[in-house]
Amino acid sequence: MSTGEPLRPRRGWEPDEGPDDPAASDDTPEPPSDPARRGALPEDAVETGASSDEAPAPQGNPYARPGSDAAREAIPGPVLPISDTPIPAPVFPRSSGEFADSHSPAPRRSALSSTTPVEAEPVAAAAPWFREHRRSLLVWAVGGLVVALVVAVVVSMIVRGNRPTTTPNSQSPTVSTSPSTPPDAVLPSDLLTPEDLGGISTGTWSVTGTTHAAAEHEGRVACFQTHEDDANPTFSAQRTLATSDEEPVAALHRVDAYSSAPVAKAVYEARLAILANCSEVPALLSGADEVTGLAPEASQLTIVFQENKDRYHTVLLTLSGAVVQVLDVTQAGSPVDPESLATALTRSQTQLSERQGEPAPSDVAVKATFLPPADPAGWLVPSDLPRIRAGLGRWNMTPPGPLVSPGMGCENMTLVSTGGPKTRTQATFLMTQDDETPDTFGLDEMRFEFSKEKPADAFAEKLGDALKSCKKRSTGSKVQELEKVTTTTPDGKVTSRLFVINRPITAKESVTYQLIVGQVGTTVTYSLITVDDNYRFSNAQLEALASRTALRAAQG
Repeated sequence: MSTGEPLRPRRGWEPDEGPDDPAASDDTPEPPSDPARRGALPEDAVETGASSDEAPAPQGNPYARPGSDAAREAIPGPVLPISDTPIPAPVFPRSSGEFADSHSPAPRRSALSSTTPVEAEPVAAAAPWFREHRRSLLVWAVGGLVVALVVAVVVSMIVRGNRPTTTPNSQSPTVSTSPSTPPDAVLPSDLLTPEDLGGISTGTWSVTGTTHAAAEHEGRVACFQTHEDDANPTFSAQRTLATSDEEPVAALHRVDAYSSAPVAKAVYEARLAILANCSEVPALLSGADEVTGLAPEASQLTIVFQENKDRYHTVLLTLSGAVVQVLDVTQAGSPVDPESLATALTRSQTQLSERQGEPAPSDVAVKATFLPPADPAGWLVPSDLPRIRAGLGRWNMTPPGPLVSPGMGCENMTLVSTGGPKTRTQATFLMTQDDETPDTFGLDEMRFEFSKEKPADAFAEKLGDALKSCKKRSTGSKVQELEKVTTTTPDGKVTSRLFVINRPITAKESVTYQLIVGQVGTTVTYSLITVDDNYRFSNAQLEALASRTALRAAQG
């Protein structure tokens, strides 16, 4: 007992008062100051066993007004909500992960006795706040549920509104898991069969692969190895076929349907431009054919890949409505008959044209024509230039710009300033990816534009005559003029002059040039090619290059 704490009498002690003191002679214990716990007997009943006829006087209600009837009534017991009634807590099995020496669980509420202190009841302490705010909590809960339902409805309407609408079909839609199911515009039967290709080669044809999605196509048309169309087809099918020969003839047929005819036309024109500028290595544009009567629009080009043995690709491109077709037939050594591709494609084109509402093929004819214009118009492009060594070398072009070449010294004029031309431009071509290419090897293509054709003709003649007479002005120079080359262009026939000139630069060294001078209307072209005795164009290649230069000049 701490110091200063008042001493409370214990029952075993003798009272200080005398026996005549009523308070001392009354050994009835005072009632406990705390109210009795619910379910526990009064302390006097437990200890003294008081009889029923000696019930203690009821205590008054200290919270009532003194003297009133309520003050003489006993204190009413608390009315607890159902949730405050002590309920034995459930006993869960021990976790298998607990240690054996962990603390024992607290005794269950059903084990309470009169001698055990009452456990704290946090639920009972929070009950008054819950009763007081129960209505507010209910209102908030209902409000939250309503907001959630409204948000769900709005989101559902937005999602359903963003879905593309489809026109209901009178027939029940058939769900197909196969990606090869085409729309009505194109059917699998539109792909070529071995029987369709019988006129191209007498060998036995067989199908080597068929795919029905653009992403599945493995083979590529010549010049399209790195090209991707700007528009995706709504349906695409492709088939490859080949003969059983030792050096087989191979064919690739592709059909693409697009969302509309204008989209298909844009794809057709883009593909034609790719063929006209074929930039693959080692491709050389060989020729073109005009195809009539097969489809509303059709073009055919032949490209030779200058490998150890030349391989020719003849590519036929057609447009009918919203469908674009391409047929690429390749053969080593020589191109196939240009008419055979149109014949092979007639059956397929007939079926496609009928579904597109276009005229069916009729009186199909194929004849040679000019190559389509390339970009930049009026100039050679890398695929116009042949290779010196088979399968090797890549031509690279510097775009046209102001003329800067001083010439090779036999022109007898200052090319950058001589009078007459209204414009002077130049493009340069260099060879890479061939370790035998001389450092000086390259081609300068120069164009001189005049206001009228007559001064252009005079300028071309003056330049040609100066080259021919170079040995008279340059000691030790050797000049060889080759046969003139006549080329048919859209502007008529054009004649080009070809020269091979060797000029000494030191007592022991010399430089060889191959030169081409041509005139097309008001344009004069001058090609200066610096070569080596062991690395130069053949005369046949030089003649073909002269014709191609004239054609490109006419297309500018």
